[in-house]
Amino acid sequence: MALVVLAGAGTLMVVSLVVAPSVFFRHMEQAGIAQDPNVTTHVADGFALATVVSTVVGVIIAGAVAAGMAVLVARRIATPISTTAQAASRLASGDYAAHVDDPRMGPELAELTASVNALAERLEDTEQARIELMADLAHQLRTPIASINATVEAIADEIIPADANALTTLTDNAVRLTRLVDDLALVSRAEERAFVLHVQTVDLVALAQAAQERARSRFEAKGIQLSDSTDQARSVLVRVDPDRIGEVIDQLLDNALQHTSAEGIVTMRVDTDGVVASLAVTDTGDGFHPDESAAIFERFRRASNAVDAPGRGVGLTIVRALVAAQQGTISGSSPGVGRGATFTVALPAAING
Repeated sequence: MALVVLAGAGTLMVVSLVVAPSVFFRHMEQAGIAQDPNVTTHVADGFALATVVSTVVGVIIAGAVAAGMAVLVARRIATPISTTAQAASRLASGDYAAHVDDPRMGPELAELTASVNALAERLEDTEQARIELMADLAHQLRTPIASINATVEAIADEIIPADANALTTLTDNAVRLTRLVDDLALVSRAEERAFVLHVQTVDLVALAQAAQERARSRFEAKGIQLSDSTDQARSVLVRVDPDRIGEVIDQLLDNALQHTSAEGIVTMRVDTDGVVASLAVTDTGDGFHPDESAAIFERFRRASNAVDAPGRGVGLTIVRALVAAQQGTISGSSPGVGRGATFTVALPAAING
């Protein structure tokens, strides 16, 4: 602001001293006023002095006003920025309750404060998820470890023989621990998009049928009907890694199996509009609150009504990452708790032939 004042004053003074006298005396000459050299010199000196004095006084006043406005504006802007910086510092130190009010000074600061508040909420959710994860991991690890310890101690004390049954118990619990570790590794790779893909043109209908055959015995054992509403005579070609998409379908079927009770129905359907191929898995199971449709795909997050359901809340996170790695999307919807759910995978369709 000071530079603007000085630039304006300097321009005004130069123009006044260089241009104004010649214009003034030209008008006097046009008016027919005789110009005495002594008088002309005196008038020119007076004009220059008046211009300089007026400009200096104006600069002083304008500078004072500019300085006052600069201080006011600086404080007005600095205060919310300082408050936001303090909130960010609190977030960095682990205080996720930090919140910044909108200073109502324009869209830029409003967006800044909204972003900080959104970051605080996300960090708080992540911290809560971490706490729940630690508790869940402790619970998931405790059972197989306790079973292994008990079996080993019983064998050592010769309470039970080291026969096939004991070895089966140890093996089953070791498999549970391995599966838990593998799930955690998969989540890490999923979030880093560290998947190796071998893309080729495949028939999504055939992949869906193969996944159904792999899962059919598990569904029959639980008394759940697994049906397919796909037009079997139709091929739906996609450019994907068939093994990874097979994992996606398996996870969706397992998710439906976990959350559907006996005598329930799980239906799969594959379709395409020529541009996008879709695979939908619909169940008549637990469902979830409609406003949880995005949260259920977050790591270690399960629907609020599924606290007693098996699993570690990582399956859908892995599915989302696998689908996204192949330029696809996945969405989940449910009319409400106890009313079933539908998960739909959308993939770019390949050109036939």
